[in-house]
Amino acid sequence: MQTRGLDWRTILLALIDLLGALVALGLAAFLAIYSVLRGASGADTQDGPTAFQIILLASALAMMSAGFIPATYYNIRRMFEKNIPNPTPKPLHIWQGFMLITAWVFSAILSQILFNSQSLKWLSPPFYLLAVILPGYFLLHLASGGLNIGSRLRTWSTLSVGMTLGPLLSFMAELALIILGLVGIGIYLALHPGQTSAFQQFADKLRNAPSLDELAAAAGPWVISPLTFFGALLFFSVFTPFIEETAKSLTVWLMFSRLASPAQGFIAGALSGAGFGLLESLLVSASPDSSWSTTLLVRGMSTMMHILASSLAGWGIASYRLSKRPGRMIGMYALAMSLHSLWNASVVMIVFGGLRLTLNNTKPTDLIGLAMIAFGILVLIILSLGIPISMGIVNQVLKSKEPSSLPLADAIIQRE
Repeated sequence: MQTRGLDWRTILLALIDLLGALVALGLAAFLAIYSVLRGASGADTQDGPTAFQIILLASALAMMSAGFIPATYYNIRRMFEKNIPNPTPKPLHIWQGFMLITAWVFSAILSQILFNSQSLKWLSPPFYLLAVILPGYFLLHLASGGLNIGSRLRTWSTLSVGMTLGPLLSFMAELALIILGLVGIGIYLALHPGQTSAFQQFADKLRNAPSLDELAAAAGPWVISPLTFFGALLFFSVFTPFIEETAKSLTVWLMFSRLASPAQGFIAGALSGAGFGLLESLLVSASPDSSWSTTLLVRGMSTMMHILASSLAGWGIASYRLSKRPGRMIGMYALAMSLHSLWNASVVMIVFGGLRLTLNNTKPTDLIGLAMIAFGILVLIILSLGIPISMGIVNQVLKSKEPSSLPLADAIIQRE
């Protein structure tokens, strides 16, 4: 008989996953009860989130809880030295991919249709969840088909860590960066009293604006100024990709010694990116409005971007582990961050173009604003089409290079 013995990492993962499942499920139950009580008391007509928005957030938390349960189950099986399956996913057929994409788009559109109906909107949460989950599932299946990706324990643990470690570290780093920026602005204003006076006058204008139009007129020059635009590009297209791709790749580094092939690093990165994108999309998409279907579709494409970027970094890490040469790893990190940067830059272009058109609505057509929107949309369309194609190509490349037999570091524990 060959056994591993009790591994402290297995115990820690089991406890973290169980705690995550219970906390998320508990919060979901609390929000669901609060939503019912809020609606019954008539408070739903007051300011603040509506009962429906609270139910959407509760459904998102319930889905997050469900994501922790398989990892908890397989970690407990590992603790008791039970057999853990090590299946090789079947390749994704074209018709299956088409059906998944169709179901994703249909779910996003149906969510919007149901939400627009006061009596039917309560039926939309399941379709909202499908619209968030399906694009990630599609790309993960496309990435992993035919590859030896390790055991189900590794698969679900990587996904659960991707939902927690990456987002948490990214949030902390980005918050620290924002605080540092605010401190820098404060120091600058303290050293330039004239600028402080101008800033105070601007704040007074915003505070005393009698209407939204006056508020927009006062804030417009600051909001759409080149300095604000390039500041947003610097934060969202330089710092954010660096922080998030570094944080997402930590999941792969945690299993560094167990990576037996570039394919396993590639899939581990994809799973980490899927967990990150799933959490982000569940929370960001839980505030429906008249463009909810568009939000769901864009968030789905954003999840696919996260998956591809993280999978490239994971591929590079596994290549470094096997070859001991850092060149490919550095190149893959650079490629992952460049993809993320281009995506975010396109979104910034669209947002600022829209702000220019909105705030300059009393002037002739803003050609610069239109050009920014058109360019941003064009780049997003190209990336959205290129991401699944690139993922399929990488999958074929890795399958052609993968040895027929790999050491299954955590695949199956033999029992007598």
